[in-house]
Amino acid sequence: MSSGKETPRQKMIGMMYLVLTALLALNVSKDILDAFIVVNKGLENSNENYTYHNENLYSEFDLAKVIDPVRVTPNWNLAQEVKKKSTDLNDFIDKLQKKIISQTEGVSQSIADTMQMENIDKKDSYDTPTNILIGDSEDGSAGASRELKTKLIAYQAQLSNYVLPEDRKNVKIDLNAKDPKHSENNENWEMYNFFNRPVVASLTILSKIKSDVKNAESVIVDYLLKQTESETMKFDTIAAKVIPQSNYVLLGEEYKSDIFIAAFSKTKKPEVMVGNYNETTKTFDGTPNSIEVQNGLGKYTAPTTHEGIVEYSGTIKLRSPKGKEMLFPFRSEYIVAKPSLTVSADNMNVLYRGLDNPISVSVPGIPQEKLTVSATNVVLVNKGSGKYIVKPNVDGKAEINVFATMENGEKRNMGTMTFRIKRVPVPVAKIGKITSTGIMSKGELSSQTGVGAFYDKFDFAATCKVVSFEVNYITNGLNASEPGEGNLFTVKHKNIFNNLRKNTKVYFENIKAVGPDGIIVDLPSISIKIN
Repeated sequence: MSSGKETPRQKMIGMMYLVLTALLALNVSKDILDAFIVVNKGLENSNENYTYHNENLYSEFDLAKVIDPVRVTPNWNLAQEVKKKSTDLNDFIDKLQKKIISQTEGVSQSIADTMQMENIDKKDSYDTPTNILIGDSEDGSAGASRELKTKLIAYQAQLSNYVLPEDRKNVKIDLNAKDPKHSENNENWEMYNFFNRPVVASLTILSKIKSDVKNAESVIVDYLLKQTESETMKFDTIAAKVIPQSNYVLLGEEYKSDIFIAAFSKTKKPEVMVGNYNETTKTFDGTPNSIEVQNGLGKYTAPTTHEGIVEYSGTIKLRSPKGKEMLFPFRSEYIVAKPSLTVSADNMNVLYRGLDNPISVSVPGIPQEKLTVSATNVVLVNKGSGKYIVKPNVDGKAEINVFATMENGEKRNMGTMTFRIKRVPVPVAKIGKITSTGIMSKGELSSQTGVGAFYDKFDFAATCKVVSFEVNYITNGLNASEPGEGNLFTVKHKNIFNNLRKNTKVYFENIKAVGPDGIIVDLPSISIKIN
């Protein structure tokens, strides 16, 4: 792995930078200005080398993550944070340099982006860089140098957080944004570096800061990468393994599995604990179970006591070659379902209008909590555990649609069942126990309360009610009739019954009733002979 240390050439460029910065206080001759161009060119080359070197580090990190994602991903994520912070800071410095060139030379930003330092006409100009970097303040607080200093200090503090406390003495982040201790005019960092500096000097100083930023980036990324290698486990056996996402695949779904090489040690068994592991507190809730390990594999078995998704978690503990305990948490789940049997008869998918029709919905291999059920032309009520009440209110057909939420979060259509919506059967009218024809005495007929109705040979516990009827009879040789509202006999009806002659008939006709579907229907007539 490459290191983040400076090369001899980079050290020489740094020394030249320090010498030229000191000479600024003595003389600003053309030779010194030209020397800054040489130093800046060397710094730019160094920055390109740092960029190349850092990209190689990131490439090594990417490869390590592919090989061992569990171990490497946490530090890889930190390295990506370092990369973004470094890029943001260098972009800020780039913009400062281009702004100084643009305003000094009086050219557009696009021209300044491509202009080399040796092509700048006003190499010795002080005003523009001082105005941009120091501003109209006496301490640089009104200029961009104060913002740059603040960003450098924050950047250094952020990078330090990526280093373990015990390693901070040995991991050096060379970003000096502190006020100089030995300044003749007691200047702060901003004034010391950027007050009354010619354009070439200001640009070179900014290039040096960019070089320091890239070097700091290199140091930290190299450190993070080495951290992933320091506790590499040693295994003596490898084997091919296949882990399917599910052994139960629905028609139309894809079978998916992970095929990989598993490495394990025959002499050093891991300790596998299964329970309810809390990754926040790094402890188990309750007492975990120790699992038997064979050839590096923990053999986990558990009784099934209820349907649905069962989640479990735990840890695998290994010791590194240096004796350090390494803990790897895991989490998984499985589905428990009852053995299912579906038997259906053709042409019997019927729902009755106005009734609470019970149905059951299940998809083998899919827990109930993963199913979403909807319907058309009906009111659908979920009663839980796959039980539903369907209440149609219109004629026609109803469609029951079932969707399942798959393991990847996708909503998948499990199918549609179509039901015919039928009206409830026409009920049967009755008076007492007579439903069509029968014999009663006058007294027995008069003791009846009214005309009733019921559903004969209907599996649903449905009720209906007579809403009107008509009593037809013969009196004095003439046909007569008396209507009835509702289902009850009136006093007038009972007087008619009491005055009927023996062996005459009374007819109950135009009987109308309403059922749970709200539809009024005509019922068959009843005739009763008086004995």
